Amino acid sequence: MRKHELLAMKEENVTTLPLRRPRRRRLLMVVSIVGVLLLLIAILLGSFAWWSGNLTWLPGMGLLTQAFPTPVPEIPISVEHRIASQEVAQQYMTALLKHQYKTMWSLLYPQVQAMWPNEAAFANFWRVRFQDYTLQAFTLGRPHGRLQWVNQETMVVYHQVILIPISLEIQPNPTLEQQAGLPPEDLYPSRVFQNLPFVVQQVVNPANQQSHWLVLDGGPADLEAPILPPMRPVDTLVKVPILMYHHISNVVPVDNLLQLSLTVTQTHFAQQLDYLKKQGYHTITFNQLFAALYYGGPLPSHPIILTFDDGYEDAYQFAFPLLQAHGFSGMFYIITGVVGWKDYLNWDQIRAMQAAGMQIGSHTIHHVNIGTTFLFSPQQAQEELQQSQAVLHRNLGIVIQQFCYPSGEPFRSGSLALRQRIVALLAEDSYVGATTDPGMTGIYQSSLTPFALLRIRVDGRESFSAFIQNLPVSMKHIVSLAP
Repeated sequence: MRKHELLAMKEENVTTLPLRRPRRRRLLMVVSIVGVLLLLIAILLGSFAWWSGNLTWLPGMGLLTQAFPTPVPEIPISVEHRIASQEVAQQYMTALLKHQYKTMWSLLYPQVQAMWPNEAAFANFWRVRFQDYTLQAFTLGRPHGRLQWVNQETMVVYHQVILIPISLEIQPNPTLEQQAGLPPEDLYPSRVFQNLPFVVQQVVNPANQQSHWLVLDGGPADLEAPILPPMRPVDTLVKVPILMYHHISNVVPVDNLLQLSLTVTQTHFAQQLDYLKKQGYHTITFNQLFAALYYGGPLPSHPIILTFDDGYEDAYQFAFPLLQAHGFSGMFYIITGVVGWKDYLNWDQIRAMQAAGMQIGSHTIHHVNIGTTFLFSPQQAQEELQQSQAVLHRNLGIVIQQFCYPSGEPFRSGSLALRQRIVALLAEDSYVGATTDPGMTGIYQSSLTPFALLRIRVDGRESFSAFIQNLPVSMKHIVSLAP
């Protein structure tokens, strides 16, 4: 090759290489950007497909994920047991649709039957419970084996059970469907009757070794099914003390009067639970309370509800084990914006408590005065109610219908008009009940004021005798009942 040709090639390489590198870099950048964009689009589409398949819309509640059972260890079940459990669920739910309450009663576990005065009371309850609705159909989900399950009403632990999610198609009667002011859960009841846990256990007769399956939790036809407020006014007064706690801890902040009043020591809490147990008190759930207020449901002879505000970590460390040791349940009101923060419960702890029979309610996102927040921004108040409810629902897989007013407001210092606005807002958001913070106090709960349930504050500074004096002497709980 001639010298001038080599020089020409060198010159060409010198002059063209700097031009080709930027072009190559730009091409690589474009390809990378396009690749990232395609990946993001794929992720978003996949996420949307997942979410769209697991979302329900309930007016007043926004977008909520479907209620999935709380993750607990599963155990394998045989094909025979799967078929047998499904047959029991099919029989029980078919009997509900056909109003065959005797058949339903015959399938109940004896300890569940014992919660009712008799079979007639059981039948009448379900007759009243769905009197304004048409039960159209039901759908059985996939059976799951569970190592254990806790009955929230009795706090009895059952082992080796099968859980079947059941959804109920239910429609309000046309004559009442047009009624003004009905809450969303009354207008769209099928939305909250989704994937409710139906629980059965195999029982062996020791005499003949014959086995059969009995119902522990009736899913849509159970006291713990979502509450549907009655479409006709009901005037019932029930004597059920609701105790209010915050911290349970032996670490007492003596230099802070507010925290001192909010902190009950483990020693005193155990003493109080010992007393309640000795006096024959039985903790009940808020669903049991509303079943009694609205439909004439059964209550034990000495009903009581124990509530714990704010979701502090000591609730899991100290309150929870003591409740379990005494066979008591509790309602824990969670500030969703601080879950997982230092000194607050995390989701694993909340789920563990829920799986062990504890109840969970909303306490807003940021523990705001919901009355003054509403006056400043109705939209912000709505977000505090709706988003806290949705976050709890999404993380726990249960319908959230109970609320607690942070600092008791607006029921401590707000006007009557403001209270009415907040109550209306709660009803629009599909809450069915709310507890106050004394100020207002008492032991009588009324069906006419479900959003002003009265509590008794347990003050960390009070003596044991003062604690006893706050509790009612006569425990005849049904004071009046209007049909």
